Amino acid sequence: MNKPSFLLILAGILSFGAAIFQAVIAFVPEWSAVFGAGDALVSNPSLLLGLGLLVAFVLVIFGLYGLSGAGVIRRLPLLRLGLLGIGLLYMLVGINFIFQVLAVLGILPSTQPAPLYLMLVSFGALAAGLAYLIGLATSWKRLSSKPAPAVMRPEPRSTTPKSAIR
Repeated sequence: MNKPSFLLILAGILSFGAAIFQAVIAFVPEWSAVFGAGDALVSNPSLLLGLGLLVAFVLVIFGLYGLSGAGVIRRLPLLRLGLLGIGLLYMLVGINFIFQVLAVLGILPSTQPAPLYLMLVSFGALAAGLAYLIGLATSWKRLSSKPAPAVMRPEPRSTTPKSAIR
């Protein structure tokens, strides 16, 4: 039996945490505004709720793919491709963290400091992206798209003579 991938379990947990966070702030427009939602979105609570829950649903699917890749739940379709896409998407969001840190250190010019929430979100996305991609790389062979061939086992023969069976 294969050992589950700790990194893919961590990636799934991070996605589930992000989904819960997204769902919670979708219900309260003021909280969404604090975490960077635009005025047009905050002024329309039904749109905010719908989009927030949609994003939360997508993040739950990301979490399920992480757990599936780890071997905790059943194999999901297009598993390796899905894990790669999810990891790259998180990295695309998370790469912003590197630029924010460089701006804080004064290496890159910045007109204003990045809000703390944006740095935390970017760091979380970077961590999740690395967990997905490194977990995928270390589990690549185990996650081969070719299922293992079924092994036909002969039926055990009874040691009792047929004459003794009534």
